[in-house]
Amino acid sequence: MAKSAARKKREKQLRETGFDQTIKRGTWGGIVPVTKTTKTKQELLTHKDKKYKRNHSSSNNDENGFYFSQNFFFEKSLPK
Repeated sequence: MAKSAARKKREKQLRETGFDQTIKRGTWGGIVPVTKTTKTKQELLTHKDKKYKRNHSSSNNDENGFYFSQNFFFEKSLPK
């Protein structure tokens, strides 16, 4: 396989300065890649429910819609 550009730069720096750049690499920060798992379906649904709960509530007091009753459109004529 071919060498990546980053690997070539690291090797050149090691040759010229004698400093190994891989020593400066940080730790995983407490993450163990073997035990890290993806979220379950229930966790994803709960996350989405909580995320959109405030913004998109489905209450009956929604003031963004319209309500037309039939009495608004039709006038009943009373017999005289």
